Amino acid sequence: MRLQSTVVLVGLLVGVAAHGAPRVAALVPSLKPGSAPELRDRFHDAAARGITQGGVDSIPAGEVRMRLDVSEEQRSCAGAGPCAARASITLRTERLVATEVTIAGKAYTIKVRLLDSAGREVAKLEDICDICTIKEADEAISRVVGKLVGTNRASMEDAKPVEPQRPVEPQKPVEPQKPVEPAPAAVVAPVVTEAPKPDKKPVPYRWLAVGSLGVGVLGLAIGIPLVVIDGRPTCNLPNPTKSCKDVYNTVGGGGVMLALGVAGLGASAALFYLDYRSRHKPATATTWAPMVAPTQGGAAATVIGRF
Repeated sequence: MRLQSTVVLVGLLVGVAAHGAPRVAALVPSLKPGSAPELRDRFHDAAARGITQGGVDSIPAGEVRMRLDVSEEQRSCAGAGPCAARASITLRTERLVATEVTIAGKAYTIKVRLLDSAGREVAKLEDICDICTIKEADEAISRVVGKLVGTNRASMEDAKPVEPQRPVEPQKPVEPQKPVEPAPAAVVAPVVTEAPKPDKKPVPYRWLAVGSLGVGVLGLAIGIPLVVIDGRPTCNLPNPTKSCKDVYNTVGGGGVMLALGVAGLGASAALFYLDYRSRHKPATATTWAPMVAPTQGGAAATVIGRF
């Protein structure tokens, strides 16, 4: 009985310690200037070892890189901000360690920040490894991370775990409603209204016809004499047909004036007809037929017109 009680007590203590232990993950380090991916992954492994050295449960660096590989933003996230908050949800961890290493020859400036699940900076620590090899820089990163995590371990134990997001249940499709048959329309007697007066001024066909008539008469008055005198002698000597050297050559001008006169008379006749038609055109009436049809919850009114 005493042995069983001791085993149960030890199990309870281990369970409480495991429940209260925080879970920390190291983000992929940021190297300045950019270096080979192999060196970046090596420093990432060193940061993960430093978390374990600080006495805190750490997510393996390889698993962190695999999970954060879902997006470029989370894979390149190395500091406080919204990207760190999203990385915390992806990794399901309460705290994150962001590492920044500035390389200048054989000098390594190491900056380590502790972030909460909202991506805010909680604590930071900085150290310099001067005239160091890559192995010594690797160990320095583990040492600085372990010191930062160990110093803030007590505050991390009180951090609340990040709850995973619940999947959104798909909504059920909404069944389409049956169309409501419209009620028969109530026809109202058509209302006849007078045609509205045109806004535009009428074309002065009569004055245009008079002008065309004048042009036509003038063209004929000039063209006919020119055609008639074409080929006749230009002097008054006896026997002018044989005595005069020059004769009139007016058939060209006379023909043009005759054509102008005929066109003017034709145009005047057409314009007089248009004037007569515009003055004796009957006014058209506009017919409007309003319709009212009852609908679901009210009524609909429409107007049909003919003009």
